[in-house]
Amino acid sequence: MEKITDYKYALDESSIIAITDQKGIINYVNENFCNISKYTAEELIGQDHRIINSGYHSKEFIKNLWTTIANGNVWKGELKNKAKDGTIYWVDTTIVPFLNADNKPYQYVAIRSDITDRKKGEEELKKILKEISDYKYALDESAIVAITDQKGVITHVNGNFCKISKYSTKELIGQDHRIINSGYHSKEFIKELWKTIANGKVWKGELKNKAKDGSTYWVDTTIVPFLNHDGKPYQYVAIRSDITERKEGEEQIRANNAKAIEHAQILELKNTQLIDFCNIVSHNLRAPLINISMLVDYLEQSQDEVERREVLVKIKPVVNHLMDVFNELVESIQVKQDTEIKVDKIILKDCIKKVLKGFETQIQEYDADIHLELNQASTIYFPQKYMESILSNLISNALKYRYPNRRPLITIKTKKEANDTVVLSVADNGLGIDLALHKDQIFKIRKTFHKHPDAKGFGLFMTKTQVEAMNGKIWAESQPSKGSTFFIEFKTQNI
Repeated sequence: MEKITDYKYALDESSIIAITDQKGIINYVNENFCNISKYTAEELIGQDHRIINSGYHSKEFIKNLWTTIANGNVWKGELKNKAKDGTIYWVDTTIVPFLNADNKPYQYVAIRSDITDRKKGEEELKKILKEISDYKYALDESAIVAITDQKGVITHVNGNFCKISKYSTKELIGQDHRIINSGYHSKEFIKELWKTIANGKVWKGELKNKAKDGSTYWVDTTIVPFLNHDGKPYQYVAIRSDITERKEGEEQIRANNAKAIEHAQILELKNTQLIDFCNIVSHNLRAPLINISMLVDYLEQSQDEVERREVLVKIKPVVNHLMDVFNELVESIQVKQDTEIKVDKIILKDCIKKVLKGFETQIQEYDADIHLELNQASTIYFPQKYMESILSNLISNALKYRYPNRRPLITIKTKKEANDTVVLSVADNGLGIDLALHKDQIFKIRKTFHKHPDAKGFGLFMTKTQVEAMNGKIWAESQPSKGSTFFIEFKTQNI
């Protein structure tokens, strides 16, 4: 009995206690109940809990509570009650039915704890979040908004940003603002902008940007750095407004100068495209040219007429492949503008066989093992010229960056995914790439990761461009000295 008395004392001291009969009539309350409800024990005894009903909870809520405990089950939840003076308070509540010999409740013990402060805090937080949401809504409706991390990589854009830049959210997230760089502003101008915000200061100014379709637009811009506990920026919020019409009016005053500048910019862009095209052509034609060179060497060294005829037979398909690659590359520079490119039904095995012809000599020279696992998806709907270019680049890299004294193994596999997508993977056991160092650079133009005379850094760049032109996705997994696997996700394969 002494232990029971101790437990009751501890419970009375720490909790708000009420006991009712099976009809809900209060027959006992402790001092804590009186303190929080502001009723005396005399005022509460003989009443039911409607005396502290705030009217906040629905009839269905109260009905469910009573159904639970009347069936002999414990009920737990949060209740909003009203004290005698009209003030509101919240209690975290556990109601325990005490059962008789027939397993029917003969009384209920309600044990409560005061959570009013916590609920007030939650309500205040909800109000603050609602205000923030309202501010964000107003800002999103009226302004062009982008958020980047401390390195300038875009993590959020609103609808107005997508509308004016003509890029989708997916195309912008993960990029930096160079994606909309018009080339109008000098390096010193951009450097000063970054210096300002990197030092935790707000930058304000006017920027001329370029949309996806090549059109330019002007924005009045405020960039606000968000600082961490050390006073260092951890993200930047850029708030812009469209001032294109005003700037175009100003530019008309300087029409002649503007035309000259625009012409120079177009020439510079075309020159850059021409240089990139030449480099890409060089990269993609190198593999078949190496094959031709090796076959010619065999032809010159062989004294056996039968062997020479066999080599001659092998040269022709390689030359044909070379012509195919060249013709396709002439068109590939237009990938980003090729919005109506024809989608072909590709039999993967045939497509891979065609591509491998261009590497036949290298495959034999290195004793490479090509393994196909195409059972899950043997057919893919995708532009034929893109598919051949993608496979050519990935196979070329697997052979080029083979691991010394290890037989090259190239595995090409397909896997069906949800939402009518297919993932094609090309795996090798070559040199691999240190993704901890190069993850953000792997698909960038002119980026190489191994010292190799043929490494130009264009193959993966062009592959990514072709994949994303068709709304696909490409990513890589790799370990140094163990090899690399490139994954390509093809959308909408239920044509």
